[in-house]
Amino acid sequence: MKKIMSAVIFLSVSVVIPLFCTVVYLTFADSHAANSEDHRHDGEVVVLLHGVGHSKFNMLPISISLKKQGYQTHNISYPSTKQDIPALSQWLNANLEEHMIWGSYEKIHFVTHSMGGIVTGRYLEDYKDQLPQKKIGRVVMLGVPNGGSEVADLLKNFWGYKLLFGPAGQQLTTEHRAKNGIKPWYDLGVIAGTRNSLYPIGDAIIKPENDGRVSVPSTKVTDMKGHIELGVQHGFMAWSDAVNAQILAFLQTGQFQEID
Repeated sequence: MKKIMSAVIFLSVSVVIPLFCTVVYLTFADSHAANSEDHRHDGEVVVLLHGVGHSKFNMLPISISLKKQGYQTHNISYPSTKQDIPALSQWLNANLEEHMIWGSYEKIHFVTHSMGGIVTGRYLEDYKDQLPQKKIGRVVMLGVPNGGSEVADLLKNFWGYKLLFGPAGQQLTTEHRAKNGIKPWYDLGVIAGTRNSLYPIGDAIIKPENDGRVSVPSTKVTDMKGHIELGVQHGFMAWSDAVNAQILAFLQTGQFQEID
């Protein structure tokens, strides 16, 4: 019964509430936020990848923020619950080829949330020798369980978790991620959340400081260029002005802004 209740709360906070917030955000946001008039980032595109069980709508606040600064964005909904991570890497490669992303822009950046970062890391590793490396920009990961999630450890055998998060959800455990960590050859910046009031069960499970789904230590990667902790919750990072400001800072300078 405890696992069932944990799963219900997990699904509500992870999927339903963020989706509702997306609708509210888009209702009041400047929906006409096309590319900035000054086009300061002509020739640059930012590929956006959401987390497991979400869609491109969860990344729209980031897309709007980037477009206001003159970036192009390629915001993708991918079959996060239907395939495992290696297959999703192949799917991402096919999508970027279909849209001629590498051939159409001078710099290609990536901004990812949660499992989207795992997929991106795998893709950049799998296709490293095939990509025009001079075109790779910077990569920003938000709340990515690079070291796995203890919540996935708890729920991995629960039928509801398997149904809704699919084969990739099984690859978010701490054991699996320890064996399949990413090795960045690009400029990588990681943003970790430290608020978890909406995730009391996750906070109870995860002992280190965390965002309710992923611990701060689990977000870190060897050889990353930057790491910063912000007071945001896992499912709501895209709506944070502080997060969006740090994304822009890292894309533009390769460093996060210092926090007073």
